[in-house]
Amino acid sequence: MKNLFVKNRALSQYQLLLFMMFILSSCQLLEVEENFLLKNENRTLPNLDIQFGESSDFNLSSEDGAFVDIIVESNQEYNDGVELYVSLNSVDGDVVLVKTIETVPTELVLKIEDLRQVFDDTELENGDLLFFSFQSTINGEAYQFNNAALSAGVICNSMISTADDTWTGNAFTDNGASFPSNASANDIKIIPLGDDNYLISDISAGWYEAINFQPIQEGIYNDNCNEITWVGPGENRQFNFVEPENEGSWDPQTGTLTIYWYDEGNDFNGKSVFTKNE
Repeated sequence: MKNLFVKNRALSQYQLLLFMMFILSSCQLLEVEENFLLKNENRTLPNLDIQFGESSDFNLSSEDGAFVDIIVESNQEYNDGVELYVSLNSVDGDVVLVKTIETVPTELVLKIEDLRQVFDDTELENGDLLFFSFQSTINGEAYQFNNAALSAGVICNSMISTADDTWTGNAFTDNGASFPSNASANDIKIIPLGDDNYLISDISAGWYEAINFQPIQEGIYNDNCNEITWVGPGENRQFNFVEPENEGSWDPQTGTLTIYWYDEGNDFNGKSVFTKNE
């Protein structure tokens, strides 16, 4: 990766034409230190420092929403604007203006909804990579940062539950007039097993207990970018649970986990909805 800071660096063919209408000058190369600390030989330019804050990825599974934190600072008075651009999955791809930063220092929190709007509601998926670039006007001259040095991935690290959490579950079934259609339990454990798999202590959320069977009917489910799928039954269970017809889901905004289950031997099926206890 080149460690350069290039004046009037091309963004896209369309943007290049716009810039050429306003800026006609020869290229200048400026040294860019780590985290975009800008200098030249005469030290006449402000030092502008751009780096990530606490979050460096867009985690689709986070209850706080998917976001990235960008911090822009300067050790001198800095009154020129900084324009933030982004390209998707390639440093050589078309860049799109995200935001103009009017004051420095500042801390900019970009949510994934902001990026979806920038890309015309393109669905950002696990494994996508976002490359950020910055343009600044210094002493009346426009400069473009090399955009290969600051990037964020779109990830789906599952964060549904810890081993210490307890959950309240509500079950909804349609298994014959002689059985209850609803049940609930407030002491469910959803234990992470690794690889985004979770062991649910009672997938029926108290429904089997309501018809006088064991309160523990374990099942294992996987979380893949908020889509929940059946993995297999747990060891502690009475019945032959198999893959249900429907898929489950996890809503990180509401903290709601929805799963489906099917007892093959008895032809019982249901949906259970879990929320974490405070």
